[in-house]
Amino acid sequence: MSQQLIAVDANALDQVLDRLASLEQKLASVTVTQNSEWLSIPKAAAQLGCSESTIRRKIDSGELSAKGSGKSRRVKL
Repeated sequence: MSQQLIAVDANALDQVLDRLASLEQKLASVTVTQNSEWLSIPKAAAQLGCSESTIRRKIDSGELSAKGSGKSRRVKL
Protein backbone atom coordinates (compact mmCIF):
# COMPACT_ATOMS: atom_id res chain seq x y z
CA MET A 1 0.00 0.00 0.00
CA SER A 2 1.48 3.35 -0.97
CA GLN A 3 1.53 6.40 1.29
CA GLN A 4 0.32 9.83 0.31
CA LEU A 5 1.11 13.14 1.94
CA ILE A 6 -1.75 15.57 2.34
CA ALA A 7 -1.39 19.22 3.27
CA VAL A 8 -3.77 20.24 6.07
CA ASP A 9 -4.28 23.58 7.77
CA ALA A 10 -2.80 23.21 11.28
CA ASN A 11 -5.62 25.20 12.92
CA ALA A 12 -8.30 23.09 11.24
CA LEU A 13 -6.52 19.91 12.32
CA ASP A 14 -6.30 21.19 15.92
CA GLN A 15 -10.05 21.93 15.89
CA VAL A 16 -10.82 18.43 14.64
CA LEU A 17 -8.55 16.86 17.26
CA ASP A 18 -10.14 18.96 20.04
CA ARG A 19 -13.61 17.93 18.92
CA LEU A 20 -12.55 14.28 18.76
CA ALA A 21 -11.14 14.48 22.29
CA SER A 22 -14.40 16.05 23.49
CA LEU A 23 -16.46 13.29 21.89
CA GLU A 24 -14.21 10.60 23.36
CA GLN A 25 -14.65 12.13 26.80
CA LYS A 26 -18.44 12.19 26.42
CA LEU A 27 -18.52 8.60 25.20
CA ALA A 28 -16.39 7.45 28.12
CA SER A 29 -19.07 8.65 30.55
CA VAL A 30 -22.00 6.98 28.76
CA THR A 31 -23.57 3.88 30.25
CA VAL A 32 -25.62 1.65 27.97
CA THR A 33 -28.14 -0.69 29.51
CA GLN A 34 -30.45 -3.07 27.75
CA ASN A 35 -34.12 -2.59 28.46
CA SER A 36 -35.82 -5.97 28.59
CA GLU A 37 -39.30 -4.85 29.57
CA TRP A 38 -42.30 -4.74 27.28
CA LEU A 39 -43.44 -1.18 26.54
CA SER A 40 -46.54 0.32 25.00
CA ILE A 41 -46.11 1.70 21.49
CA PRO A 42 -46.24 5.35 22.68
CA LYS A 43 -43.63 4.70 25.40
CA ALA A 44 -41.38 2.81 22.96
CA ALA A 45 -41.65 5.70 20.48
CA ALA A 46 -40.75 8.22 23.19
CA GLN A 47 -37.79 6.14 24.33
CA LEU A 48 -36.45 5.74 20.79
CA GLY A 49 -37.24 9.33 19.83
CA CYS A 50 -39.42 8.42 16.86
CA SER A 51 -43.11 8.34 15.97
CA GLU A 52 -45.60 5.64 16.85
CA SER A 53 -45.96 4.95 13.11
CA THR A 54 -42.24 4.18 12.94
CA ILE A 55 -42.60 1.70 15.81
CA ARG A 56 -45.50 0.00 14.01
CA ARG A 57 -43.48 -0.21 10.78
CA LYS A 58 -40.56 -1.75 12.68
CA ILE A 59 -42.93 -4.30 14.20
CA ASP A 60 -44.39 -5.14 10.77
CA SER A 61 -40.90 -5.53 9.26
CA GLY A 62 -39.79 -7.80 12.13
CA GLU A 63 -37.19 -5.33 13.39
CA LEU A 64 -38.98 -5.14 16.77
CA SER A 65 -40.74 -7.89 18.71
CA ALA A 66 -44.31 -7.28 19.81
CA LYS A 67 -47.08 -9.13 21.60
CA GLY A 68 -50.75 -8.45 22.03
CA SER A 69 -53.01 -6.43 19.77
CA GLY A 70 -54.76 -3.10 19.68
CA LYS A 71 -54.26 -0.91 22.74
CA SER A 72 -52.72 -3.78 24.71
CA ARG A 73 -49.91 -4.27 22.15
CA ARG A 74 -46.47 -4.22 23.78
CA VAL A 75 -43.03 -3.84 22.22
CA LYS A 76 -39.74 -5.27 23.43
CA LEU A 77 -36.83 -2.95 22.72
